[in-house]
Amino acid sequence: MNAVERLWRAIRKDDWDGALAQLHDQAVIRWPHSDDRFDRAIDYVTAHRLHGGRTRIDPRGVVADGKQVTIWVVIEEGRDTWHLGGFYELREGRIAQGVELFTREGDYPSITGRRAGPQT
Repeated sequence: MNAVERLWRAIRKDDWDGALAQLHDQAVIRWPHSDDRFDRAIDYVTAHRLHGGRTRIDPRGVVADGKQVTIWVVIEEGRDTWHLGGFYELREGRIAQGVELFTREGDYPSITGRRAGPQT
């Protein structure tokens, strides 16, 4: 298991020390969707800790290629379901930088006219 997988498992358990341990102190994490940039690991972890209200965090898929790791995480928060695409670079086994993109299910019209949910 790599640092990205350990990060999201720690966030799922509200294990903030465990999450912090997966990042370099000066890790830079960007959230382009909200124009946020975290230049320190503690600020990034604090943002997750203060957000709260999440009822389920489910890491679904991870692709690792050397120092590059990509993850898809599904987050349930009240009545909303969010999808996160995270793109990270590891250095010395910990996260050095990353970009996380969040989108809420149902925010965009379907191009095909069909939703990706269960078919009946």
